[in-house]
Amino acid sequence: MKKTSLLNCLLLMSGLSMAVAAQSASADEYENTADDSATVYKAQNPLSPTYSIPLNYTYHGGAENGGVSIGSIQPIIPVKFEDFHLINQLSLNFMGTSGPVNGIAELPEPFPGSGVSGLADTNFTTLLAPAHQGAVSWGVGPAFVFPTDTLFTSITDRRSRELGSGKFSVGPALTLATQPKPWSLGVKARQVWSVLGSESRDSVSQMVVQPFINYNLEDNWYLVTDMDMVANWNRNDDQRWTVPVGAGVGKVFKVGDHDINTRMEGYYNPVRPDNAPEWSANLTLQYMFKD
Repeated sequence: MKKTSLLNCLLLMSGLSMAVAAQSASADEYENTADDSATVYKAQNPLSPTYSIPLNYTYHGGAENGGVSIGSIQPIIPVKFEDFHLINQLSLNFMGTSGPVNGIAELPEPFPGSGVSGLADTNFTTLLAPAHQGAVSWGVGPAFVFPTDTLFTSITDRRSRELGSGKFSVGPALTLATQPKPWSLGVKARQVWSVLGSESRDSVSQMVVQPFINYNLEDNWYLVTDMDMVANWNRNDDQRWTVPVGAGVGKVFKVGDHDINTRMEGYYNPVRPDNAPEWSANLTLQYMFKD
C-alpha cells in the first residue's frame, strides 16, 4: 500500500504527572448530578449505561514495514434491567496496512503481504454490571473476535488475510472504574484465545490491558491517558509486549440536546517487539444520546 500522510496534524502529547488525592464518590452520584460536568463523567466511565457512538481513528507509525491506519465505529448499547445492566460494545474496524506489523491489538498474528485495505476483524464485548454501584464500579463478561477481514477490491481474497487473524476468538473481559472528583480512573482488560478458523493461520492468545486516567478541568476540558498494553503469549518473552506511554486532551461539547465527547492523544512505545510501530496518534468523536 502506498504511504500516506494521514493524521500529520496530530501532535504527540506527553509529560503528564499526576497525584491522585480526592474524596471518594459513588457512580450513582454522577447519575444524579444536575450540572453539565455529569456528562463528562458519564463519557469517561465505560460502565455508564449511556447510549453512544464513538468514532475512532488511529495511526500507528514508525514500523519497518510502514504505518497502519485503523478507523473504527464502536457503538455502545446498554440494556437496562432493575438490578443490573448489560453494557454491549461492538467495534467495526476498517484497516489499511502496508505489510505485517507486530504489536497492534487488531493484528495479533500479522500475515505476510505487500499491503491492503478493507474491513478487519470485528470485536464484541458484553459486560454485566450491577445497576447500583459503590465507589468502585465493575463489569465482567465475555469478549469475542470475529474473522470478518474483507478486501474492498477484486484482488484475490488471500490478500485479505493481512487485515485480521483468520480465527474466531473468545475469552473473558473485565472493567473496573472509580470517579473521585476531579478524576476518572480505571482499567479495562480482556484475554482471548482462538477456538475456530483457518488451520493455515497461527493460533491466537492475546491479552489487552487498558488502564485509563482522566483529570477534569473547567468548561468540560480534561486530560487523559488511555494506553493499550498488548501481550501476545505465543511470542518469546522479548517479543511479547507492546507498552505505550503518552497522553492527550479532551472536551465535551453541547450540540443541541446532545453531547459530543472529543479526544486527541499521542503515544510512544518504549517496549515493543521487532517490526512494531514506534508511536501512535488517535482522534475520537463520541456522540452521546440523551438519557
